[in-house]
Amino acid sequence: MSLNGKTAASTTTATVITNPRPFFPDIELQAFIDNYRLPGEYNEAPLVYELTGAIRHVNEELTDFVLILQSVIVAETLEAFEAELVDVYKAAVMHWARSGLIKYFETINRKAAAEIQGERNEMIVTEWKGEAQSCIDMLSKRILKVATDNGALPEKRRQFTDGFRASII
Repeated sequence: MSLNGKTAASTTTATVITNPRPFFPDIELQAFIDNYRLPGEYNEAPLVYELTGAIRHVNEELTDFVLILQSVIVAETLEAFEAELVDVYKAAVMHWARSGLIKYFETINRKAAAEIQGERNEMIVTEWKGEAQSCIDMLSKRILKVATDNGALPEKRRQFTDGFRASII
């Protein structure tokens, strides 16, 4: 039995979340469900909501880098720029969206698993967001390298260590 009225048999969907920035690829909801083995009885609305928010977040993180890149080379889409980065982008979006889905997972037939997951909630969310941020960092570094190689940035700019991000607290 499901709390949202859907049966477990409805596990396929053709929903595609269109990316508002044409440089980045669209995200297929079915790929998200399959990759993260999400239960089929969950309503699509929270999945679409979290994916849309994740797309917005990842796009905001990468927009400045893309604009720098596009100032020196013609790159209409991420796939045209470097096809292997499309999967990295999709992973970043899906990891970020997955971190937001933790709050939706408690149902009657999964109560014990949900209680265990609830105890580890912050740790799980941090892990998924960390994975998403690693993918975002990889994308930004690859984009900046190509931009630098093509003269967009000075050669003697400051280099940062892998994974280091400073923040003001």
